[in-house]
Amino acid sequence: MRAALPCALALALALGGLGSASIATAQPPAEGVESLAELRASDVRVLSVGYRLAVANAPFCRSTEYAAGMTLHHIGQYPDAAAARASFGFASDYGVLALVDGGPAQQAGLRTDDAVVWLNGAALAASPSELAAIDQPAAYRPIAWADAKLRAALAAGPITLGVLRDGAPATIAITGTPACRSRFELRPGSAYGASADGDIVGITVPMLAFMADDDELAGILAHELAHNLLEHRRRLNDAGIQRGLMQQLGRNARLTLDTEIEADRLSIWLMANAGYDPAGAIRFWTRYGKQRGKGIFSAPTHYRWKKRVGLFEEEIAKLAAATRDPRGWSPPLLAQPPAPLE
Repeated sequence: MRAALPCALALALALGGLGSASIATAQPPAEGVESLAELRASDVRVLSVGYRLAVANAPFCRSTEYAAGMTLHHIGQYPDAAAARASFGFASDYGVLALVDGGPAQQAGLRTDDAVVWLNGAALAASPSELAAIDQPAAYRPIAWADAKLRAALAAGPITLGVLRDGAPATIAITGTPACRSRFELRPGSAYGASADGDIVGITVPMLAFMADDDELAGILAHELAHNLLEHRRRLNDAGIQRGLMQQLGRNARLTLDTEIEADRLSIWLMANAGYDPAGAIRFWTRYGKQRGKGIFSAPTHYRWKKRVGLFEEEIAKLAAATRDPRGWSPPLLAQPPAPLE
């Protein structure tokens, strides 16, 4: 996968209608079927919060697409195919992993565990050459391919999916809704982290488990979404920022810190527009900082947690003094195209 921003927090798609099926890219937990079901619930949570942030802020985003509020997964992503079939059915290679409650796909009649066999009349199956051309780990390529197909199809208008449900065929027509361009995924692993790479917002299973509520989760996802909306990865690249250990030094660290401050400030407005409590970011960072505020959280590329909380308080005060128009609160950082980092 592409390198993500080295954010202070080191598969579910809210936007094009497909997710990267986070469950499958790691070895399945020992609990087997029960754990797969638990991970699906986590996928739904990340999908739903990310979708809400992206849709609510669409009027202010420069780059938008159409969201279906759904996540697909592929049988090839699961090392234990038998456990995956026991949990999810998989009457075909692709299935519906998660849906946003009340989202376009669910409203159209799509159901969890529907097997998806075709898109707009064409079989949902990539050729070996198409998969070989995708610069991703082999197990991820079928989802990456389907993701691109679905996002392109939704951009062109309503889509039609052919599904198998309890062995019977059905046709589902889905009209997407405008959303900020980004997709949200849950990532397996033992590390605490979240990241953004310009297109994908990812959060790890341990970090998700640390969240006390969805307001806190929205704070983290909004911060990462802000990195994408403000084109931080591109702007850092354009500025010639060096990665790895060199990013902790001099100009590299200063410009990286500038992007972190921007993302924190914008996240408050994104949360408010989606109906989340911006103070959730304060609650999270206060608790997280006290318990785990070491390492990168003390690096020169990031504020320490107390200073970060102060920044959130400043931005919440600005929001409270702002005038809300019918679309929501217009985020100042999205009012103009992002300037080069200097």
